[in-house]
Amino acid sequence: MYNRIFSRYFSNAKRLYPQEIPLQSLTQRGFLIENLPKEWVQTTEKILDTFSKCGIKLHGDEIHIMRNRFGIPYGRVMVLTERVARPNFDFEMDGNKLDNGTSANNPENDETITITNEIQQAIIDALPQEARTYVCDEHDVKCFVEQCERFLMQSCDLRKLADWKHFHSTVTITGMNKTYGRVELSQIIKNESGVDVEPHNIIYRFKSNGEQDSTAWVICKCERDANRILSKIQELEIPKRFQYGSLMGASFLYSFRNSLFLSHPDIDFQTYKSKYQIFTMGWQPDVDEKELMDLAVNLKFYPKSVKLIKIPCANDPGYEIGAFFECDRMKNTKKQIIRMAMLKKKWKIPTHSVLFAYPKTADVHWETDAGVYKDDDKANDSDLDEPIDY
Repeated sequence: MYNRIFSRYFSNAKRLYPQEIPLQSLTQRGFLIENLPKEWVQTTEKILDTFSKCGIKLHGDEIHIMRNRFGIPYGRVMVLTERVARPNFDFEMDGNKLDNGTSANNPENDETITITNEIQQAIIDALPQEARTYVCDEHDVKCFVEQCERFLMQSCDLRKLADWKHFHSTVTITGMNKTYGRVELSQIIKNESGVDVEPHNIIYRFKSNGEQDSTAWVICKCERDANRILSKIQELEIPKRFQYGSLMGASFLYSFRNSLFLSHPDIDFQTYKSKYQIFTMGWQPDVDEKELMDLAVNLKFYPKSVKLIKIPCANDPGYEIGAFFECDRMKNTKKQIIRMAMLKKKWKIPTHSVLFAYPKTADVHWETDAGVYKDDDKANDSDLDEPIDY
């Protein structure tokens, strides 16, 4: 992992991510620019002007800015240079040794250029200091387009995950590289476990800057398929770069059932009420809040309050009972989590079955925020708000 301070470079010079590799102009299709300020990505004019000053004349439709469903940009831009970039068949990277497009093999010398190190350095100097730039091949461009589509439909995907029909058939897979999309992950699952998963049922997590994270949620057709994926995909070796096979090293995939998604009218604003809560499930259908409170006291949980919720079963006409245990402080919440883990082991509950979880509201942005989000304000960061992920 290289130094992140003022990381202004191309992937053929230094690399921020281990899966990025040097690419020459023979396979170059464009540049991916990240961490651009908002004033740079409101329109394409500033990007066009910057590349024009560096000798690359582009069209407006050759620049794609990543936006959310409200049209707000996220600082990630794909610049396509395939039309104007001439392949460097002489493998000359020194601008003084090039024929400046006068060769007879290049009749369109007034429209095409060779992107040399000098031009790359000029682009770096013209961009903001915090920007990161990568040379992209055709697969990288396709991945970026797919990420933009999925990021645009993220709200719809979250609603799909929160459907009670998928409560027990959702699997969390970690360790994915950003060169893998939905189709590539679907192929891996099919080859390793024999389970058919539609690509639109694979949902990736996104970081706050719009970049694809290494976590993906897979919605299976039934709980049996989910259990098969959990048993087969454990420390599964995959190439770091999908398009280059095993040439660039490997990473490992792990599957869990540690993320539950639930949307129900009875739990509106429940997670806003207090952050000292634990969600449990698997209780008898005829239990009430008073009986569950007495049971919690006998188990030495001592919660402040208990709220029951009925979750419709996917295969049966009945309900599953879930409960929110609210504590008075984070210390007691952590103690209760430890005791629940001990009970799960004592009661011999399978590891892939869910007994408890820490509830959190999905981190989404609203249209009324007008592009100003609290999670972008570093003043709101506090060591007291310790994240808990299970």
